[in-house]
Amino acid sequence: MGTFSGRRVLLVGTGGIGAAVALRLAAEGSRVFGTYRSDHDGAAALGARLPADSWAGSARLDAADPASVDDVAGPGGSAGAALGGIDTLVVTTGHRHPLEILAKTDPAVIQDIVRTELVGPMLLVRAVLPEMVEAGFGRIVLVGSDSGKAGTLGDAASSSARAGLHGLARAVARETARTDVTINVVSPGPTDTGLLAGMLAADGLTGKVMAGTLRAVPKGRAARPEEVAAAVAHLASAEAGFTTGQVLSVSGGLTM
Repeated sequence: MGTFSGRRVLLVGTGGIGAAVALRLAAEGSRVFGTYRSDHDGAAALGARLPADSWAGSARLDAADPASVDDVAGPGGSAGAALGGIDTLVVTTGHRHPLEILAKTDPAVIQDIVRTELVGPMLLVRAVLPEMVEAGFGRIVLVGSDSGKAGTLGDAASSSARAGLHGLARAVARETARTDVTINVVSPGPTDTGLLAGMLAADGLTGKVMAGTLRAVPKGRAARPEEVAAAVAHLASAEAGFTTGQVLSVSGGLTM
């Protein structure tokens, strides 16, 4: 059995990078409970790809809704009940939206992006921390974006939310530093998922910015989801207990 034998993982987001994370951690011996916001069929398909004893089930989750978070990730929630407790949280969700300069962006869209990409992860971390601290062990990995370091033209709200994840991780790392609970951010650049393909094919600013971003990657290609999952697996491992409050770019050198 691998280095994650017996681990109990709550995975928020089961498509693209999330699916790669589930496959990697399951292969290493963990049990995974997945959540989705709307793609029930995608979560079910992922569960079918994992060994039966590695998949603990799935549930719909609106991470920006405190009641929904408590129902799934809080004490007595469906994830903990299915797993027998939660010792690992991996959040991979993002907000799908076309790029637009800030002055033309609908305020409602700005709020929804920030709720999805910052408030949601914050509520999830809040929900699982007490159990981890009491148990004396926990690993939290938030998957963001290198836009949080560099900023992305036409994506001010998301870039701000992703940068906010860095502050969240650093603050919580200080709160939990005297325990074996860690929190870190994996910060991918362009990654070969359906989301990237759709953005590259989009008209207007979205397609132009994403094509330019991809051309700027020194490695000359997008990341593979499995490469992002490898970084998540390292930070979620027991051996990474002295790494906390950090942001790890998996971007082919896009930011250095």
